[in-house]
Amino acid sequence: MFFENLFGKNYKAYFILFFCALIIGIKLGTLIPLLSLILESQGYTNTQIGYNVIAQPLATILFVRVTPLIIHRYGLSRSIICAQFITIALYFTFPIFEGLTSWFIIRFLIGFAGALAWNAFDTWMLSLADDSNRGKVVTAYNLVFVAGFTLGPIILSYTGIEGWLPFIVIASLSFCATIPLMTLKIETPKLPKHKSLPVFTSLIAAPTIFGAALLVGLEDVMFVAFFPIFLIKSNLSQELALQYVTIALVGGVVFTPLIGYLIDKYNKRLILNFLVITTFISPIILSINLENFYICIIFLMLWGGSSSSIFIVALTMLGERYSASQVAGATAILVMVFECGSVLGPLVGGRAMDTFGPYGFIYTLSTLTFIFLVVSIYRTYIR
Repeated sequence: MFFENLFGKNYKAYFILFFCALIIGIKLGTLIPLLSLILESQGYTNTQIGYNVIAQPLATILFVRVTPLIIHRYGLSRSIICAQFITIALYFTFPIFEGLTSWFIIRFLIGFAGALAWNAFDTWMLSLADDSNRGKVVTAYNLVFVAGFTLGPIILSYTGIEGWLPFIVIASLSFCATIPLMTLKIETPKLPKHKSLPVFTSLIAAPTIFGAALLVGLEDVMFVAFFPIFLIKSNLSQELALQYVTIALVGGVVFTPLIGYLIDKYNKRLILNFLVITTFISPIILSINLENFYICIIFLMLWGGSSSSIFIVALTMLGERYSASQVAGATAILVMVFECGSVLGPLVGGRAMDTFGPYGFIYTLSTLTFIFLVVSIYRTYIR
């Protein structure tokens, strides 16, 4: 059978995980720009929006040691279902409790639930995969997530940003993600006794893997939170801004199969360096050619594809490096580092945009990407 040959004997479990990843990608691709656009329309500054955005990643950072313990005690499937029902309830509170403080608290709670689900998904996937199919599995997982994330702005363009409708749609999507887990019989992998990993030592031992996660965290949240605002303040319409966001995310979908093929064939560090260079160059060229639609399409595709593919390479390298007893702890650290980037990006990016204008967004991305590029090249060629 084709799918069994491609993914191995656990292909049915992978399909369930891929479906859930697709749904979660859609709701995140809708929620993050939705909240940023609502706050921007209410007159809040980019710095204030940035402070609000960090609530979710901040929760992940604070509870990084808790989520692996919950997963090992209650199981992967139960952890994911519980996390989704928590978020469903919380989505309905956004229209009721308006204001920066209320939304910060709501997003903080969503951040904890999201961290639990994310850690469980990655642990489940890496525990099932082996050296023969790890690259394919991680690639397919990321592909469906990015595809879902790409659909988010499209859905938002239909629901609008006013009233209850966008939040009802997001909550409904969260419920859909729980249906296969509750109704289908899926054999989850038996996790060995949890082995805790020291965070600082792990970061020092694998700076490229965790540095890549940090960069992607910076890129992802800054992109969906501030790129539409950057475009609107650069005299593009809101409709065109959302279309540009979608084009970049489509780039992630298009690039992913190619990257999945390459990382099973060639040196992963060299591929990573190429992706980081592309991520560094693309937004710079894009920003000075906003009036040229065709150049924008090309470099939006390159930017979105290279940025999203960085995480694929990092996650594949993580699965190769750590044993089954360490996977939950290692993925928790990876999620924590990603979310550190998600905290740093909005804070620095929002302040830069308030200080330097819309192009503060580009300055921030370019500077932070260049810093990681230096680290990655050093680890590849000099260490």
